[in-house]
Amino acid sequence: MPQDRHPHPLALVIHRELMRIKRHPLYLAFLTAGVVFSYIFFITLMKEGQPERLPIAIVDHDGSYLSRRLCHELNATEGVEVTAVYNSHAEARHAMQRQDIYGFIEIPEGAYADLLAFKAPHMALYANNAYLLPGQLSYKTLATICRLASGAVHCEILRKKGMDEEEIMAMVQPIVLDAHTISNPMANYQPYVLTTVLPGIVGLMVAILTIYIVGEEQKRTTAREWLKCARGNMAAALAGKLLPYTFWFSLLGILGNIVFFGSQHYTLQGSFMSLVLLTVVYIASLQAVAVLITALINDMHMAVCVGAIYTTLAFTMSGFSYPVTSMPPALQAFSFIFPLRHHYLTYVDIALYGAPASQWLPHMLPMVALCATFFIAGLIMNRQMVRYETTK
Repeated sequence: MPQDRHPHPLALVIHRELMRIKRHPLYLAFLTAGVVFSYIFFITLMKEGQPERLPIAIVDHDGSYLSRRLCHELNATEGVEVTAVYNSHAEARHAMQRQDIYGFIEIPEGAYADLLAFKAPHMALYANNAYLLPGQLSYKTLATICRLASGAVHCEILRKKGMDEEEIMAMVQPIVLDAHTISNPMANYQPYVLTTVLPGIVGLMVAILTIYIVGEEQKRTTAREWLKCARGNMAAALAGKLLPYTFWFSLLGILGNIVFFGSQHYTLQGSFMSLVLLTVVYIASLQAVAVLITALINDMHMAVCVGAIYTTLAFTMSGFSYPVTSMPPALQAFSFIFPLRHHYLTYVDIALYGAPASQWLPHMLPMVALCATFFIAGLIMNRQMVRYETTK
């Protein structure tokens, strides 16, 4: 007679965890809703790619053709809009302090006459860098328009002197720059920001949920039943508990990539399947680190706090907002333990550069190494279980 085949311990634990999810679906449902809301919120928030029509002002002491030309040119740009013209510096400064404008240009008296006399008038630009992005964009636009307007006036003067266009351009712009923006010619902020911020948010939720579901077994004294279901195999117990969540959050991450590179048309120079692999490894590495935190900290509430701090620090240590290479050497080494850092580097190589696997795989290997903390956590938790059984 054929022998009865018992299910594998891994399958038993997966089935047990699926039943637990079915009985208590709110935790996973809330986190899933949080991920979906984050994607919708940030994509909608930055739907224009970068801020447009930022309010600025002009302080006009000259009242000349130059002032009118500058106002017209500024309003013709997409980045800013002249919402007011003030008669004094104090009025513009108070408007900036009230956050009515992000920047202003002050045109001195006699500026146009100085240009006609080939003198250099001093125009002051002011930007509110308390708001970094709108302040920098406002300043950049103001500075660019001032240079262009000055060049236009010089061109008109030289034409009236009888010079041809080739001679004029040689004097006004002796060096011609042929600039090319790599991978993102529209300077869209979404591919730079959202492709790191949103995986970071997913990582935060994955870490908190992982700590909770593993710590819950100890808190509710169901750890013996859990380990018994895995027939005493702690690795199978942990893997079976985590795999349903690995699958689900990896699926959410892949769907997010479909939104990024499908409906949002982000630049994708490399293979989409490489990004799928990156997403799965990223989720698994976060779960492994979260399990290690749970194993080292017996208090579940404290472990959740540590996990939240760890995944929040990852936004800074990833390097997308501030380069890691400019940090102190100790912090550069510390960035190794954050999967989001390696996710960011790998994403840039795959999506923006279209680099071969030989170039982006080294960035993914640290995440694979962090996955090994799963086995370390398993050993720690197994010893804790043996110690508990011995002292009981």
